[in-house]
Amino acid sequence: MDYLIPQFHDYLNEEGEIDVVGYVFSRENILKELEKEGYQEAFNDWLQQRQMENIARADEILALFDNLGRFRKLKEIYSRGAIIPFIGAGMSMPSDYPGWTKFLYQVLDETTVSKAVFDEAITQGQYEEAAQMLSDALPAGCFLEHVENAFGANQEIFGVVQRLPQIFKQAVVTTNFDNVLTRCYENANSNFEEELLGPAAEELPRALGENRRVLVKLHGKASSSRNRILTKDEYDKHYQDDQALESVIEATSNRTLLFLGCSLTVDRTIKCLKRIIDKKGPENVPRHYAFLKLNEGEDRIARKNQLGEANIFPIWYTDDHDESIEALLEKLTEGVHQ
Repeated sequence: MDYLIPQFHDYLNEEGEIDVVGYVFSRENILKELEKEGYQEAFNDWLQQRQMENIARADEILALFDNLGRFRKLKEIYSRGAIIPFIGAGMSMPSDYPGWTKFLYQVLDETTVSKAVFDEAITQGQYEEAAQMLSDALPAGCFLEHVENAFGANQEIFGVVQRLPQIFKQAVVTTNFDNVLTRCYENANSNFEEELLGPAAEELPRALGENRRVLVKLHGKASSSRNRILTKDEYDKHYQDDQALESVIEATSNRTLLFLGCSLTVDRTIKCLKRIIDKKGPENVPRHYAFLKLNEGEDRIARKNQLGEANIFPIWYTDDHDESIEALLEKLTEGVHQ
């Protein structure tokens, strides 16, 4: 829980610094330097209070809609160690990395691409095609520069993403280009033993069978288009067709996935999951779950049915993303020893 220490210090310093005859001291330094045991005891008490607040917040979330029964099933699966987290851009946003749509619109402003045509591609979930428009409209190498600037820097890590190494100790799947997950696990002394990029994700079942801690980066890394999948050309280069992508998605979804920080629009991943369900039948593949924000005015039933076609079952929240995810993860791990 070391990642929470800065927040604990903010709590200690809420009443301001202490002035002693013109010398200013922060409260956290006074406690830490003069009474180390008291500092640790105060930190443990603060953690316990935070845990109780998270559990209470999670209980409020689970009282919404049909969340509770679904969450109980998810927790049962988690207690058996059979969940793989699928991490989206929302888990990196607190560290000042942009989401996919925001990034693409930032680049759009630097091109002459028709906004109307671009808007239509985004609405249809054609993110690779939208990215290709931008790449084609820029001089060679310029789109890569935009990608590296947005996702390649080592930003300071913030948010509940830092909790993941304590919760998920084997495989992690992500579509993110940044290295936030790699650094989170390194900071927790739980380094990934291997990274599988793009089509190499088909090797995940073998890695799981060998009980290896592995990071699957479905879209590759920001630093090179040789292993990155963002534009339509890159997708075609690495996967050739949807059937090749489907093989990769099928390999990563042979256990229950828990989607965190994912908007779950109808993109290629969701379409692939739906094709797998159509081919095998919903009773012959694992159910997947998502902690998903219900936005104001959104048709919950229609959205739920849409996700259900891909065998994804949402646990809805309506308040702050990071606080809600942290609360639900706290509840997920409560009383479970792995």
